[in-house]
Amino acid sequence: MIRRRFPYAASLLAAALFAFPAALEAQTPSVAVPPNLILPNFDRLPVGQQEGIEAGAYLARTGDAGSNWYNPAGLAKSEKSAVNASATAYEWTSTKLEGLGESAGKSRISSIGTLFSAVLGSGPLKSQRWRLGFSIANPIVWQPSRIELAFDQQAGQEKIAYSSEGSFDIMIPAIGVGFAPGGVTSGKFRVGAGMGLAMTSLRTFQAASDRVTTPGSELVQLRSFAGDGGSWDMKFNAGVQWEANPHLILAARGATPSLRVRGSTQMNLQSLTVNTPRVQDVVFRDGEAEFKYKLPTEAQLGAAVLGQKGQVEVDVHYYGAIDPYDMYSSTATGTLTVDTTGTPTTSTITLAPTRNSNRSVVNVSVGGSYALTNHWRAHAGFASDRSPVPTGLQSIFRQIDLNRFTGGFSLAGSNLSGSLGFGYSYGSGTRSGTVTDQNGKPIETRLKVSTANLLFALSYSFAGK
Repeated sequence: MIRRRFPYAASLLAAALFAFPAALEAQTPSVAVPPNLILPNFDRLPVGQQEGIEAGAYLARTGDAGSNWYNPAGLAKSEKSAVNASATAYEWTSTKLEGLGESAGKSRISSIGTLFSAVLGSGPLKSQRWRLGFSIANPIVWQPSRIELAFDQQAGQEKIAYSSEGSFDIMIPAIGVGFAPGGVTSGKFRVGAGMGLAMTSLRTFQAASDRVTTPGSELVQLRSFAGDGGSWDMKFNAGVQWEANPHLILAARGATPSLRVRGSTQMNLQSLTVNTPRVQDVVFRDGEAEFKYKLPTEAQLGAAVLGQKGQVEVDVHYYGAIDPYDMYSSTATGTLTVDTTGTPTTSTITLAPTRNSNRSVVNVSVGGSYALTNHWRAHAGFASDRSPVPTGLQSIFRQIDLNRFTGGFSLAGSNLSGSLGFGYSYGSGTRSGTVTDQNGKPIETRLKVSTANLLFALSYSFAGK
C-alpha cells in the first residue's frame, strides 16, 4: 500500500489500471482478476462471401452454404451441394490508450479465417425439400498488439510502466437443416434450425511497475497477471424466410442463450510492494480455475427489397442481457507475505470471484449490391456494433461502441464464385474509477480502436444429378 508521504497524484496509473480490487488487509484477504483492454463486441468481424462485404445484412437473402451461419432457413434455397470459405486476409488493428496526459498505441496486421461452410444439395440428397449444412465460424476475434505505456512523473522522481496484451476469440462449429415445403427451387417459404458448440478462448497478460524515489525514501510496486482459459457452450438457433412477392423477402432468426459444457483457466497473479521498512508480497496461482463465458439470447429480423439490377436489405439484431455471474472463480489459495521488522509473516489469501454481465444491445446493418454485368456485382454496407459491456460498472472488459463500413465486388460463375472487399471499423471508449488520484478523484482513461480489413471469399457449387 502506498504511504501518503509519497505525493502520488499521478503515480497510481500503472498500478491502479489493474489493481487487485479486493482489500489485502481485510479480515478475509483476497485478490481479484484485473480489468483488461479486450473488446467482447458481437459483430466486429465481417463474415461470409457476399454477406461480409455487405456488413452482414444478409438474413433474408442468404441462400448458399453460408446460410448455416446467417440463417439456416436459407439452406433450403441451395439447389446444389456447395462449399464456401471466407477470410480476413489482412486485418490491421490500431489501439491507443490515453490517460493522465500520456498516450501509447500500436498497430498489428494479422490474418483471420472467418467462415468455412458446406451444404448438401441435389446428388447426395435425393429430397427436393430438405438440405443439410455445416459450418465453422469465427465471429469474434480480438488480437491487437501489446500496448506499452512508460513515462516519468514528479520531475523524474517517479517512473511508471504499464503493459497489456491479450487475445479473445470464439469459434463455433455448427450443423443445420433447412426445409422448403414447396421445394428448393420453387418454394417461397423456408424454415431451418441448427446447433453449434461455442468454443471461447481468453488469454490475457498484464504487467505494471511504479517506482518513486524521493530524498530519504523509496517506493517500488510490481504487479502482474497472466491468464489463459477456455469455455465450451452449446447454442441452438432457428430461422424462417418468406418471399412475400418477387421484390420482397422477409426473414427472422432466433438463438438460445448458451448452455455450459465445460470450462477452465490457468492464472497467475503476483504483486510486490516495497515501501521501506514494509515489504508486501502476494502470490496466487491456479492451473485449473473455473472459467465461464455466457452468450446471450438473440432475435433478428430482416427485410430485403429486390430490383431488376439492385437489391438492398436492412437487418436488426437484438442480443439479450445476461445477469451477473462468476466468470473466474477458484477454490485454490495463495500467500500474502508481509515484513515490517525483518521477520516476515505469511497468511493465506483467496481469489475473489470475477463477476461478468452483459447489457442488451441492438445492432443494425444495411447492405446492398448492384449488378454491373451478368457476372460482376458491386457491394456496400454499414453496421453498428454496440458493446455489451454494462455502463457504469467496473467490468474487466472495455466498453467501446463501433461502427463498420464495408464494400467490394463479387464475381459469379456457373460453379465457382468469389468476392474481394474492404472493411473499416472505428470507435473509442472511456473508463473512470479504476484509477484515482491522491484525493480519491477518478481519473479517466480512453482507448481508441480502429481496424481495416481486406476481405476475400470463394464458393464452389457441385453439379447436381
